[in-house]
Amino acid sequence: MFAAFFVIVIDLVGFGIMVPIFAFYALNLGASPALATLMMGLYSVAMFFTTPILGRVSDYYGRRPVLMVSMLGATIGYLILANASALWMVALARLISGAMAGNMAAAQAYMTDVSGEKDRAKAMGLIGAAFGIGFILGPALGSYLAGDDFENANFVLPAYVSAGLSFTAFLAVVFALPESLDRAHRDALRAKPRVSRFKEMAEVLKRPLARKVIVSGFIYNIAAGFFEAVFPIWASYEGARLVDGPQGLVPFLLVGGITLAVVQGSLVGPLTRRFGEHQLIKGGALGYGAGLIGMTLAADIQQVWLVYVFMGVASAASAVVMTGTQSLISQRAGTTERGMVMGVFNSMGTLGRSIGTLLTGAVFTYIYMHASFYVCAILMVVLFILAGSIQQQWRSVPV
Repeated sequence: MFAAFFVIVIDLVGFGIMVPIFAFYALNLGASPALATLMMGLYSVAMFFTTPILGRVSDYYGRRPVLMVSMLGATIGYLILANASALWMVALARLISGAMAGNMAAAQAYMTDVSGEKDRAKAMGLIGAAFGIGFILGPALGSYLAGDDFENANFVLPAYVSAGLSFTAFLAVVFALPESLDRAHRDALRAKPRVSRFKEMAEVLKRPLARKVIVSGFIYNIAAGFFEAVFPIWASYEGARLVDGPQGLVPFLLVGGITLAVVQGSLVGPLTRRFGEHQLIKGGALGYGAGLIGMTLAADIQQVWLVYVFMGVASAASAVVMTGTQSLISQRAGTTERGMVMGVFNSMGTLGRSIGTLLTGAVFTYIYMHASFYVCAILMVVLFILAGSIQQQWRSVPV
């Protein structure tokens, strides 16, 4: 189990390195912010299509082959990015990396395979910890490696480091990770008729409350895509100018990442028991919107310390919204279909994040530098209203 945890952590740190600085690759090659964030969105689009495919392939042929191929593919994607001399190469690298990121379904399945019923919660906790480590260390490391000056920033080194980490994960799979799914189970599954993902989606979306919860997650992820993709560009833009180079992003990313990890790991449980998921989602929606609006106001008056405060508020609110919606959708599924329902929920979330990331640069460029943050706030008002509707119907609608 811990070998698999090690592989997931390495993979996620490599991914996280590129999160805050990828847009600058495109900007340095002449792209506008609109085109740069459009290219960022290619990652989520590719991931949306490959996650269920790679997960299903791992069911048929084993987790290990999928993990090996995807880690090696990610290595190639980062190497293409490190040597990109044209925008099409940046786009290609992003598509390859996103397609290979679909391996997370296989990695999660591996952890499930190797853990018994008593250890299942521990295994899921390790996956959560891996994500926390990846999204705290990765972005901070990427910004640090790029340097403290945008004029002379080194965006090649972080890409090579990501490639090295992905290749290290590939070697770890080859030499330290035995196959977790025995041949009998694979053969039995291949003998069963296949159900398309779109049929599964249609089936789940027919259920009124499940549909509302999935739409809630979809709305949140659109907002998250709008904010997260544009933040590094916004923070370096003349109107805000909160940072002079990639290293200036490190404190903001650490505040956001650590706050998210602490709230998810320590506070969400007690808060849920005290207030319930519905109240947390409503409060989180308002907190997320308020945090982002507060960041724009603090940037306008050049109070960087206030931007840190509101970044923390937004990150804490994000944690409770994510956890609350995940908890609610799990409760709207029977025991034997929970994986399928959660898969639909996660797929729609990935699609929402893709939409937000694809659009935010255009909103930033052609409307107003703070406009992406305002779009997020409006979406959070919609989420607040929808969460209230779900709360009113919750007890009266059967699973």
